Amino acid sequence: MAVPWQGLELVLACSVAWSALDLLRKRLMGAGIAPTPLLVVLAAGQMPVLGLWAATHSGHHLDAGYLLPGLGSVALNILANLAFLEAMRIAPLSLTVPLLSLTPVFTTLVAIPILGQVPSGRQLTGIALVVAGALLLHAGWAGTGAGFWRRVLHERGSLLMLGVALAWSLTMPLDRLALDSASPPIHALALNGGVALGALGVLASRGRLRELGAVRRIPGLLALTLLVAASAVGLQLLAILEVPVGLVETIKRGFGSILALLFGRLAFGEPLTAPGALAVLVMSGGVALILL
Repeated sequence: MAVPWQGLELVLACSVAWSALDLLRKRLMGAGIAPTPLLVVLAAGQMPVLGLWAATHSGHHLDAGYLLPGLGSVALNILANLAFLEAMRIAPLSLTVPLLSLTPVFTTLVAIPILGQVPSGRQLTGIALVVAGALLLHAGWAGTGAGFWRRVLHERGSLLMLGVALAWSLTMPLDRLALDSASPPIHALALNGGVALGALGVLASRGRLRELGAVRRIPGLLALTLLVAASAVGLQLLAILEVPVGLVETIKRGFGSILALLFGRLAFGEPLTAPGALAVLVMSGGVALILL
């Protein structure tokens, strides 16, 4: 299963966009915007940008077959985003963040029965290396042994994050199925609109709608974040039309983690540790195996 160069360019651009979005979201939360209001603003704020994409895109279509995978991806994205925020709130980062490194494995596995996308043995080895490197990066070898997994199984927040990883792994195959029945801009609009409405409903039920006003303090940073976020979503949808979803998720995770180290160093002065450097080498080797 070779990766076409056009698809590779889209995956790499998608990885850069998601990494930049992580950096910008961290800046926004550092400016005092709470996670759930930020989720509402980012999802809703992308709609004009995605609407412009839809207006300039030719060959739109929306068939009846879109309903099940499209709404399924929207529902899973709403649940996964809200569960992610809850898991981050109630559980230690050392238990939750490493579990997201499993998404390439889950995505690869669920894509086999759903899409019939079976990676080669070399690519499976590459996926394993990317996941191992990501675990090393986020938790270290000492933090991912038997003791780590015992704590995961006894911590509600970490179990919730496992569910998040599985839900996000299912969304990409569903997105790929949805794109057989809808053009990418239409699906992007549905995804962001659904997430915005879901998160807005949660805020309203908790009487916290006033928190949305916090974004007015930083309009410039927010505008940049919205452009990057819309680019990340659009590029990912275009990438999965060209490249198997398991490989897209793996390359995005590996390349994105490497960029996160670089951005963390340049933007926040975070140190590059020996485990971090080793993780970069391991993930780079995994990505290289996938692309060969």
